[in-house]
Amino acid sequence: MKLSKAEIDAIIATSPRTTVPFDKLVLSETYQARPSDSKSRLSIAELAASIKDSGVLQNLVVIKGARGLHEVCAGGRRLDALALLAQNADIAENYPVPVLVVPADQALLASLAENVFHEPMHPADEYIAFAKLSAQGKSVEDVAAAFGVTPLVVKRRMKLATVSPRLMAQFRADQIGLDCLMALASVDDHAKQEQVWANLPSWNRRPDCLRQMLAQGEIESDRDPVARYVTLAAYEKAGGPLRRDLFCDDDKKAYLLDVALLDRLASEKLERKAKQIAAQGWKWIEVRARFSFDEFVSYGELRKSRREPSEEEAAAIERIESRIAELHPQMEALVDQGDDDEQGDQVFLQLEAEEETLQTKLKALLESLCVWPVELMAEAGCVLFVGSKGTAEVKFGLIRPDDRASMAEAAKQARPTDGPDEALVSLPSGKSRPVHSDKLMRRLTAHRVAAVQAELIQRPDVALAAITAHLAVKLIMDGFRCHRSGDDALTVSVSDTHDGLRRETEDMAGSAAWKAMETERVHWVSLLPEAGPTVFPWVMKQDQATVMRLLTFLVASSVTGVSGIERETQTTDALAEALDLDMRKWWTATAASYFEHVSKARVLEVVTEAAGANAASPLASLKKDAVVAGAEQTLTGLGWLPPMLRTSSAVPSGAPVVGDTTADTVNLEHKLEVAA
Repeated sequence: MKLSKAEIDAIIATSPRTTVPFDKLVLSETYQARPSDSKSRLSIAELAASIKDSGVLQNLVVIKGARGLHEVCAGGRRLDALALLAQNADIAENYPVPVLVVPADQALLASLAENVFHEPMHPADEYIAFAKLSAQGKSVEDVAAAFGVTPLVVKRRMKLATVSPRLMAQFRADQIGLDCLMALASVDDHAKQEQVWANLPSWNRRPDCLRQMLAQGEIESDRDPVARYVTLAAYEKAGGPLRRDLFCDDDKKAYLLDVALLDRLASEKLERKAKQIAAQGWKWIEVRARFSFDEFVSYGELRKSRREPSEEEAAAIERIESRIAELHPQMEALVDQGDDDEQGDQVFLQLEAEEETLQTKLKALLESLCVWPVELMAEAGCVLFVGSKGTAEVKFGLIRPDDRASMAEAAKQARPTDGPDEALVSLPSGKSRPVHSDKLMRRLTAHRVAAVQAELIQRPDVALAAITAHLAVKLIMDGFRCHRSGDDALTVSVSDTHDGLRRETEDMAGSAAWKAMETERVHWVSLLPEAGPTVFPWVMKQDQATVMRLLTFLVASSVTGVSGIERETQTTDALAEALDLDMRKWWTATAASYFEHVSKARVLEVVTEAAGANAASPLASLKKDAVVAGAEQTLTGLGWLPPMLRTSSAVPSGAPVVGDTTADTVNLEHKLEVAA
């Protein structure tokens, strides 16, 4: 017979409610509907703590048993929690327990009613309830004690309650997993939470990706060398703002929000060491939190010279070298004795250890003889900075461009017969100095690759020709005729280069080219079957236009060409020419994208090229940051491109931009939507 919930509720309503001493309750083996080993989100310890704090809030369902006992049909976990409290002497053995006494023939139905029709609290409601307890004045420790959990668990549940209501609604609808919700809760800004969640494609919504995007612009206290040098304690003492991720296992980790303050604290700490270095006789010393080699490529470099050892030093060197010379024949003789002599092995190891110790001492002695030439130090300087290991490091002997002439004269006077000592003074050659750093080249060529990919998904004819030519070279041409196949623009191995572009530069995810490819990717992810073996049958059922569009996207996804080397040709040149690539649609020269990463002289050179000498002249006397800002403003709308982003088929660099590039991007995205 099938009973409705109303009918079962009626049975329960007619049953008497009373209290029974705890020591008169036993678990029923016949009428218990829920297995004793079934899982629940709330542990017995948590339930016991709740009962200790608030009592038994829900009746146990029981039937009368033999010898004055009552068998528990529903409420076995509450009975276990009461047993734990009794065991810990938190309640008496005869503690009165509220019960509902039902007839034996209806016991199983009553047990089913409690378990089947009971709707458990959603985790989101639990998090909000914890937050409300705090709002009512209960401390974290009180709440933790009431539920038998640690204060950290309470803090985490309360933190989850602060997630954006929109995202919490998705969590309730099982559209966001708990691991992702915890990552989103690591920041308090609802707008940032929602923006990061919306910007990540569904296939890439992982906790690690979410945390990485949420932490953009912040400094990780345990990974950043400057943060390790300053120390988190010093940063906090200085009032530096930070955030901590309650869901991180490392409770000492923090995200620092004031980069300028962190660098200032590092510089102040370095200043104490700078005073000691300045006393050595250098012309100048510059203190900075971070050292970038690119900023000093125009500097010359002073090298150490070797002084004559004192009598004591010479004698020490001779003794060490003589002893090492004695050890070698002894060690060789032991080796010739073979592998079966255990005593000989022990002697060999002792001699080897002695030889290593002597070599270390000899190296230290010889290094002490290498000194900076005092007569030339007055024309050179050094930079004191925080190294990659989080310790203070010094770059000694740098020669500023303005000091080259005086350094050459000082070297000439120090050695009047030989002129400047080339072994001691090294000056950079202007011809070999790269205009763009390796990092900047990789950033710019990554944007070029992304643009080629975005253009290529609109040109199936070029994609088909590219993949055909690529396979022809790989499978038909012999090795002698394709000796430069390493410069191929495609990677049909196969590897997806599109997502790797985002790791090359932090502004890639916001670019129109990357978004265009991402839109197309999401389209195909939604259409393709999930199981690999079913993809081929699915493709066979599609019309030619659909297959061609898919092939075009796959070819575009394999385009490669990121390089840190500045050269005349690039692997993507042929594709760029075929596509009539105009990078002005996809990239704009700004302070962040270009000018901050090149020298002041290069910025002025660019302004002169794009806007003329009259525009560059007022900027020449300004500091680097002002020059960068002025260059960005001057070049707005001119469409200037650096050499590695230009193609011969595009409009010459520096020509005014025709039309609205934003509209072009919107049109491209519209085409993708229509095609989808």
